Amino acid sequence: MKHLKSISLLIVAFIIATFSADSQNEDDEKITFQNYIGGSIQLKNMHLWRGIEVSDEVSAITDIHFKTKNDAFRAGLWGGVGVNGKFKEFDYYASFKHSGFEISLWDIYNFSTGATYNNKEAFNYKARETGHFIDLRLSHRLQGSFPLKIFWATLLYGRDRDALNKKNRYSSYIELEYPIISHEGYTLDAGIGGAFALVKGRDLNGVKTKAHFYGDEPNIVDIHLRFSKTFKLGDYKLPVVIMPMWNPEKDYMNMEISLELLSF
Repeated sequence: MKHLKSISLLIVAFIIATFSADSQNEDDEKITFQNYIGGSIQLKNMHLWRGIEVSDEVSAITDIHFKTKNDAFRAGLWGGVGVNGKFKEFDYYASFKHSGFEISLWDIYNFSTGATYNNKEAFNYKARETGHFIDLRLSHRLQGSFPLKIFWATLLYGRDRDALNKKNRYSSYIELEYPIISHEGYTLDAGIGGAFALVKGRDLNGVKTKAHFYGDEPNIVDIHLRFSKTFKLGDYKLPVVIMPMWNPEKDYMNMEISLELLSF
Protein backbone atom coordinates (compact mmCIF):
# COMPACT_ATOMS: atom_id res chain seq x y z
CA MET A 1 0.00 0.00 0.00
CA LYS A 2 2.92 2.34 0.76
CA HIS A 3 4.23 1.77 -2.78
CA LEU A 4 0.84 2.74 -4.24
CA LYS A 5 0.79 5.97 -2.22
CA SER A 6 4.30 6.84 -3.41
CA ILE A 7 3.35 6.17 -7.03
CA SER A 8 0.19 8.27 -6.67
CA LEU A 9 2.13 11.20 -5.20
CA LEU A 10 4.67 11.03 -8.03
CA ILE A 11 1.89 11.06 -10.63
CA VAL A 12 0.17 14.05 -8.99
CA ALA A 13 3.46 15.96 -8.78
CA PHE A 14 4.21 15.19 -12.42
CA ILE A 15 0.75 16.34 -13.51
CA ILE A 16 1.14 19.66 -11.68
CA ALA A 17 4.64 20.25 -13.05
CA THR A 18 3.66 19.35 -16.60
CA PHE A 19 0.56 21.52 -16.72
CA SER A 20 2.36 24.44 -15.06
CA ALA A 21 5.13 24.33 -17.67
CA ASP A 22 2.60 24.03 -20.47
CA SER A 23 0.67 27.05 -19.20
CA GLN A 24 3.80 29.18 -18.96
CA ASN A 25 4.64 28.44 -22.58
CA GLU A 26 1.38 29.87 -23.85
CA ASP A 27 0.93 33.11 -21.91
CA ASP A 28 0.26 34.94 -25.15
CA GLU A 29 -2.07 32.31 -26.59
CA LYS A 30 -5.77 31.83 -26.09
CA ILE A 31 -6.53 28.91 -23.77
CA THR A 32 -9.55 26.83 -24.84
CA PHE A 33 -11.38 23.82 -23.46
CA GLN A 34 -10.23 21.68 -26.38
CA ASN A 35 -6.57 22.34 -25.52
CA TYR A 36 -6.77 20.40 -22.30
CA ILE A 37 -9.72 17.98 -22.44
CA GLY A 38 -10.10 14.98 -24.73
CA GLY A 39 -12.21 11.89 -24.91
CA SER A 40 -14.07 9.33 -26.98
CA ILE A 41 -17.08 7.02 -27.03
CA GLN A 42 -16.84 3.65 -28.77
CA LEU A 43 -19.31 0.88 -29.45
CA LYS A 44 -17.93 -2.67 -29.62
CA ASN A 45 -19.49 -6.03 -30.38
CA MET A 46 -17.23 -7.45 -27.64
CA HIS A 47 -14.15 -6.36 -25.71
CA LEU A 48 -10.83 -8.16 -26.24
CA TRP A 49 -7.65 -7.35 -24.29
CA ARG A 50 -4.26 -9.05 -24.72
CA GLY A 51 -5.86 -12.26 -25.90
CA ILE A 52 -8.51 -12.26 -23.17
CA GLU A 53 -12.21 -12.09 -23.93
CA VAL A 54 -13.10 -9.51 -21.28
CA SER A 55 -16.69 -9.11 -22.49
CA ASP A 56 -18.75 -11.15 -24.96
CA GLU A 57 -21.61 -8.62 -25.11
CA VAL A 58 -22.06 -5.40 -27.05
CA SER A 59 -20.32 -2.76 -24.96
CA ALA A 60 -19.94 1.00 -24.76
CA ILE A 61 -16.38 2.16 -24.07
CA THR A 62 -15.72 5.69 -22.81
CA ASP A 63 -12.57 7.71 -22.21
CA ILE A 64 -12.20 11.20 -20.75
CA HIS A 65 -8.83 12.77 -20.01
CA PHE A 66 -6.89 15.91 -19.23
CA LYS A 67 -3.94 16.54 -21.52
CA THR A 68 -1.17 19.00 -22.23
CA LYS A 69 -1.61 21.12 -25.34
CA ASN A 70 0.89 19.03 -27.32
CA ASP A 71 -0.83 15.85 -26.05
CA ALA A 72 2.44 14.52 -24.63
CA PHE A 73 0.88 13.90 -21.23
CA ARG A 74 -2.56 12.54 -20.36
CA ALA A 75 -4.35 11.69 -17.13
CA GLY A 76 -7.81 10.26 -17.39
CA LEU A 77 -10.61 7.82 -16.76
CA TRP A 78 -11.55 4.83 -18.90
CA GLY A 79 -14.78 2.90 -18.53
CA GLY A 80 -16.78 0.16 -20.14
CA VAL A 81 -20.27 -1.27 -19.70
CA GLY A 82 -22.11 -4.05 -21.52
CA VAL A 83 -25.65 -3.62 -22.83
CA ASN A 84 -26.83 -6.44 -20.54
CA GLY A 85 -24.99 -5.00 -17.55
CA LYS A 86 -22.70 -8.00 -17.07
CA PHE A 87 -19.49 -6.24 -18.14
CA LYS A 88 -18.47 -3.26 -16.00
CA GLU A 89 -15.04 -1.64 -15.77
CA PHE A 90 -13.66 1.62 -14.37
CA ASP A 91 -9.97 2.55 -14.75
CA TYR A 92 -7.63 5.42 -13.93
CA TYR A 93 -4.54 6.13 -16.01
CA ALA A 94 -1.67 8.53 -16.65
CA SER A 95 0.61 8.47 -19.71
CA PHE A 96 3.54 10.32 -21.23
CA LYS A 97 4.81 10.03 -24.81
CA HIS A 98 7.72 11.52 -26.74
CA SER A 99 9.41 10.65 -30.05
CA GLY A 100 7.75 7.27 -30.44
CA PHE A 101 8.23 6.29 -26.78
CA GLU A 102 5.32 6.01 -24.35
CA ILE A 103 5.03 5.08 -20.68
CA SER A 104 1.75 4.75 -18.81
CA LEU A 105 0.40 3.51 -15.50
CA TRP A 106 -3.13 2.10 -15.21
CA ASP A 107 -5.29 1.21 -12.22
CA ILE A 108 -7.69 -1.34 -13.71
CA TYR A 109 -10.88 -2.36 -11.92
CA ASN A 110 -13.21 -4.78 -13.67
CA PHE A 111 -16.23 -5.35 -11.44
CA SER A 112 -18.29 -7.40 -13.88
CA THR A 113 -21.19 -9.53 -12.65
CA GLY A 114 -20.14 -13.06 -11.74
CA ALA A 115 -16.45 -12.25 -11.18
CA THR A 116 -14.55 -14.86 -9.17
CA TYR A 117 -12.58 -12.17 -7.32
CA ASN A 118 -13.52 -9.19 -5.15
CA ASN A 119 -15.79 -7.02 -7.30
CA LYS A 120 -17.69 -5.35 -4.46
CA GLU A 121 -15.12 -3.07 -2.78
CA ALA A 122 -13.92 -0.37 -5.15
CA PHE A 123 -11.72 1.30 -2.52
CA ASN A 124 -10.10 -1.85 -1.13
CA TYR A 125 -6.45 -1.88 -2.20
CA LYS A 126 -5.17 -4.57 0.17
CA ALA A 127 -2.87 -6.85 -1.81
CA ARG A 128 -4.65 -10.10 -0.89
CA GLU A 129 -8.17 -8.72 -1.21
CA THR A 130 -8.37 -6.06 -3.91
CA GLY A 131 -10.14 -6.49 -7.22
CA HIS A 132 -7.86 -3.88 -8.79
CA PHE A 133 -4.53 -4.41 -10.50
CA ILE A 134 -1.83 -1.87 -11.35
CA ASP A 135 -0.53 -2.18 -14.91
CA LEU A 136 2.73 -0.51 -16.00
CA ARG A 137 3.11 -0.14 -19.78
CA LEU A 138 6.09 0.77 -21.94
CA SER A 139 6.09 1.04 -25.72
CA HIS A 140 8.32 2.34 -28.48
CA ARG A 141 7.64 2.79 -32.19
CA LEU A 142 10.82 2.47 -34.24
CA GLN A 143 11.39 5.36 -36.60
CA GLY A 144 12.28 5.28 -40.31
CA SER A 145 11.57 2.54 -42.82
CA PHE A 146 10.87 -0.18 -40.22
CA PRO A 147 8.16 1.24 -37.91
CA LEU A 148 7.85 -1.77 -35.62
CA LYS A 149 6.04 -1.14 -32.33
CA ILE A 150 7.46 -2.87 -29.25
CA PHE A 151 5.17 -3.08 -26.22
CA TRP A 152 5.81 -4.37 -22.68
CA ALA A 153 3.35 -4.44 -19.75
CA THR A 154 3.82 -5.81 -16.23
CA LEU A 155 1.18 -6.14 -13.50
CA LEU A 156 2.83 -4.54 -10.48
CA TYR A 157 0.23 -5.01 -7.77
CA GLY A 158 -3.19 -6.37 -6.94
CA ARG A 159 -5.20 -9.08 -8.67
CA ASP A 160 -2.24 -11.09 -9.95
CA ARG A 161 -1.63 -13.48 -7.06
CA ASP A 162 -0.66 -17.15 -7.09
CA ALA A 163 -3.24 -19.79 -6.15
CA LEU A 164 -2.23 -19.63 -2.47
CA ASN A 165 -2.59 -15.83 -2.50
CA LYS A 166 0.89 -15.44 -1.00
CA LYS A 167 2.82 -13.56 -3.65
CA ASN A 168 2.43 -11.35 -6.70
CA ARG A 169 3.47 -13.04 -9.96
CA TYR A 170 4.33 -9.83 -11.88
CA SER A 171 2.68 -11.25 -14.98
CA SER A 172 4.15 -9.64 -18.09
CA TYR A 173 2.94 -9.27 -21.65
CA ILE A 174 5.18 -8.47 -24.63
CA GLU A 175 3.82 -7.55 -28.06
CA LEU A 176 5.28 -6.74 -31.46
CA GLU A 177 3.07 -4.94 -33.97
CA TYR A 178 3.86 -3.84 -37.51
CA PRO A 179 1.87 -1.77 -40.04
CA ILE A 180 1.56 -3.94 -43.15
CA ILE A 181 -0.59 -1.67 -45.33
CA SER A 182 -1.42 2.02 -45.25
CA HIS A 183 -3.16 3.14 -48.43
CA GLU A 184 -5.92 5.63 -49.22
CA GLY A 185 -7.23 5.73 -45.65
CA TYR A 186 -7.02 1.99 -45.10
CA THR A 187 -4.54 0.53 -42.61
CA LEU A 188 -3.73 -3.05 -41.72
CA ASP A 189 -1.52 -3.90 -38.74
CA ALA A 190 -0.38 -7.34 -37.60
CA GLY A 191 0.65 -8.17 -34.06
CA ILE A 192 1.78 -11.04 -31.86
CA GLY A 193 1.95 -11.08 -28.07
CA GLY A 194 3.29 -13.49 -25.48
CA ALA A 195 2.90 -13.67 -21.70
CA PHE A 196 4.79 -15.09 -18.72
CA ALA A 197 5.30 -14.55 -14.98
CA LEU A 198 8.42 -12.85 -13.66
CA VAL A 199 7.92 -14.61 -10.30
CA LYS A 200 6.83 -18.24 -10.02
CA GLY A 201 3.88 -18.83 -7.74
CA ARG A 202 2.47 -22.02 -6.26
CA ASP A 203 -0.69 -23.98 -6.99
CA LEU A 204 -3.18 -25.08 -4.33
CA ASN A 205 -0.96 -28.09 -3.54
CA GLY A 206 2.04 -25.86 -2.90
CA VAL A 207 3.83 -26.90 -6.09
CA LYS A 208 5.69 -24.19 -8.01
CA THR A 209 3.97 -23.23 -11.24
CA LYS A 210 4.60 -21.04 -14.28
CA ALA A 211 0.99 -19.85 -14.37
CA HIS A 212 0.40 -16.14 -14.98
CA PHE A 213 -2.52 -13.73 -15.39
CA TYR A 214 -3.02 -14.65 -19.06
CA GLY A 215 -2.63 -18.43 -18.93
CA ASP A 216 -1.09 -21.54 -17.39
CA GLU A 217 2.27 -21.52 -19.18
CA PRO A 218 4.58 -18.99 -20.86
CA ASN A 219 3.14 -18.87 -24.35
CA ILE A 220 1.78 -16.82 -27.23
CA VAL A 221 -1.59 -15.47 -26.09
CA ASP A 222 -2.51 -12.97 -28.82
CA ILE A 223 -2.10 -13.06 -32.60
CA HIS A 224 -4.14 -10.40 -34.33
CA LEU A 225 -4.78 -8.37 -37.44
CA ARG A 226 -6.17 -4.85 -37.12
CA PHE A 227 -8.00 -3.35 -40.09
CA SER A 228 -8.83 0.37 -39.75
CA LYS A 229 -10.80 2.72 -41.96
CA THR A 230 -12.56 6.04 -41.37
CA PHE A 231 -15.83 6.31 -43.26
CA LYS A 232 -17.37 9.68 -44.13
CA LEU A 233 -21.12 10.15 -43.79
CA GLY A 234 -21.58 13.72 -44.94
CA ASP A 235 -19.68 15.85 -42.44
CA TYR A 236 -19.61 12.98 -39.93
CA LYS A 237 -16.54 10.74 -39.69
CA LEU A 238 -16.86 7.19 -38.36
CA PRO A 239 -13.60 5.32 -37.62
CA VAL A 240 -14.10 1.55 -37.80
CA VAL A 241 -11.67 -1.10 -36.56
CA ILE A 242 -12.05 -4.83 -37.25
CA MET A 243 -9.70 -7.10 -35.32
CA PRO A 244 -9.64 -10.90 -35.67
CA MET A 245 -7.65 -12.44 -32.81
CA TRP A 246 -6.27 -15.92 -32.11
CA ASN A 247 -5.09 -17.16 -28.69
CA PRO A 248 -2.96 -20.34 -28.93
CA GLU A 249 -2.61 -20.59 -25.13
CA LYS A 250 -6.37 -20.67 -24.56
CA ASP A 251 -7.11 -22.38 -27.90
CA TYR A 252 -9.79 -19.97 -29.08
CA MET A 253 -10.38 -17.14 -31.55
CA ASN A 254 -12.62 -14.10 -31.71
CA MET A 255 -13.32 -11.01 -33.80
CA GLU A 256 -13.80 -7.56 -32.33
CA ILE A 257 -15.55 -4.77 -34.24
CA SER A 258 -15.25 -1.24 -32.91
CA LEU A 259 -17.03 1.96 -33.98
CA GLU A 260 -15.77 5.29 -32.65
CA LEU A 261 -19.01 7.25 -32.34
CA LEU A 262 -17.48 10.40 -30.88
CA SER A 263 -14.00 11.81 -30.41
CA PHE A 264 -12.88 15.19 -29.12
